[in-house]
Formats: sequence, C-alpha cells, structure tokens
Amino acid sequence: MNRLYPAVPLIYALVLTFASCGDKIHQNSGAMWGTTYHITYSSPIDLGDSIVSVMADIERQLSVFSPSSTVSRINRNEDVEVEQDFINVFNLSRRISGISGGAFDPTVGPLTDIWGFGPSHSDDDSMPTTSQIDSILVSVGISDCSLDGRRVVKKSPDTRFDFSSVAKGYGVDAIAAMLSRNGCTDYLVEIGGEVVARGLNPTGKTWRVQIDSPASDRAGHISMLVIPLDNSAVATSGNYRNYRISEGRRIGHTLDPRTGMPALTSVLSATVIAPDCATADAIATACMVIDVADALSLIDSLPGVEALFAISSADSIKTVHSRGFPAL
Repeated sequence: MNRLYPAVPLIYALVLTFASCGDKIHQNSGAMWGTTYHITYSSPIDLGDSIVSVMADIERQLSVFSPSSTVSRINRNEDVEVEQDFINVFNLSRRISGISGGAFDPTVGPLTDIWGFGPSHSDDDSMPTTSQIDSILVSVGISDCSLDGRRVVKKSPDTRFDFSSVAKGYGVDAIAAMLSRNGCTDYLVEIGGEVVARGLNPTGKTWRVQIDSPASDRAGHISMLVIPLDNSAVATSGNYRNYRISEGRRIGHTLDPRTGMPALTSVLSATVIAPDCATADAIATACMVIDVADALSLIDSLPGVEALFAISSADSIKTVHSRGFPAL
C-alpha cells in the first residue's frame, strides 16, 4: 500500500468498546497511509465506506509515496491542475512557514531523501556532505512558491514538496468534516496519533486522549499525560519513533529547513492543541525545530492554540507547557 507519510503514532486515543450504547455508536478502524486509524462516532448509519473514500482522496493528492499522486506529478514538473484539498494544504503551509520564521517548510523533500527518510532515499547510511545540503537548500522555500489559479508555481524546477508533516492532520480534519456533513455531532477521529474530538464520548463525557511519553519505543505506548479534548484537535511531533542510525549516530527525522540539518534542540516531543488538526500538526513540527522559549512565544501568539513540550533534562524528561494547556 502506498504511504502518505512514515508511521509515527505519538498520541494514543483512549477509545473503548461501548457495547451497551446501542447501534448508533460506530467504530471504524484499519490501516492506511502506513499507519492505523480508529474512528468512533454516533450516527444512524455506518459511514465506514465514506471514511475510506476520504482517506483515499487525500492520498491521491498528497502522498509522496505514490508516483501518480498530484504532489508527485508536481515534483516531476508535470503540468497539473490542483484540487481544493491541495490548495488548502498549500496555503496553510505557507502561513505556518511564515509565522514560524521558516521552521516549518514542506519543500524539504530532497533533504528528507538525503537524510534517509524520504521515498527516494538510498540504503547508504553515510551522512550527507555540506555541499550536498547547500545545493538542495537553493531550491527550498515555500515562501518563494505560489499558486497561479490551480497551478503551482515552484521556486525552481528542483523544488520538491513533501506535505507529510501536515497532510495527516489535514486528513483527520477532512474525515471530521465528512462526519459533520452527515449529521454526526459526537465523534473522535484518530489517525496515527493525530486526533480531532467533537461533542461527547458515548458515556456522555468529554473525550480524553493519552499523550505518549518520549520514553515509549517504536511499538509501545508509555503514558505521559491524559488530557480532555473538548471540540478541538491535538497533534504530536517527536523523533523518538522515527529515526535512523547514520555513521553510529542517531538521526531524528525532523529537519531544520533553514539549515538542512536535523533539528538539534532539547525538545523530545511537542504536543499542540488547536481548533483544527492540520494547524496542530504543522505547528508541532515547527516547535521541534525552534528552541523552547521561541516555541512558547509562537504558541502564545496564536488564538486557541496551546502546547506541551517534553524536554530532555540531564537523565530525565521534564515537561513545559503553555498557560492554557489542559490537564486532568
């Protein structure tokens, strides 16, 4: 199956089986985009087919792992008219790149390859050279890209997009919007750890989600905190599950678009709550690149956005959060 992005489930939704709630509670789950999804909602009918259809549509437009996707064709400089989902993700990416000072930038596609995380990476475990990085940085910069109607104008022919750090969150939003269009008012959508919750859970209470600790390994879930999620979205970015070993060094997948190098901060994971999941997803990625003080300033400047950071401190993990971050 083609993947939209590497599987990095960092938040685990606490969704139980509510057998006593009758046939209006539906749970759809499965595998897509190289990860898993779990969706619980109240509805007179099962919307599983519609859920899969929405996910397939997002993959068709935004998957860098599918040679026939819209983004892959644009990366090959084919003449393509983009659809509204692509436009929405493109415009959001430009906005988040701007407010983060370039810490978030989806034109890092070639950099993800040479660091061993992209769809075209080789099995060579050597570190890229400074000249390789510098030659790629010339084509990096979504602020220098634009839309001319429904066509993308790239900074250069070598500019390549990789929306992996926002597309998963956008997919969660797209499914949530579909559920709302079909009259659902109570639901939780979780894809690979990114979550949108609306209304109440089947017990009539606010939804709760568990935030994994960076002490978790690639397969496990060690709880760091459980939070209520009230008509909002949450996304986490971190390097403790998606990394590679290069020349004996552990290299995280989060790259600094400004330098072309893996981000080097004390932040182990960044969890962001926002009105929509695409915004939470993109901002969480940006917060992995900048230092904690700047990340908190960024969060404080954004209405309706809160964040929790897991910080490496000596031999322990401590947390820092914005003033309005919820906790149980």
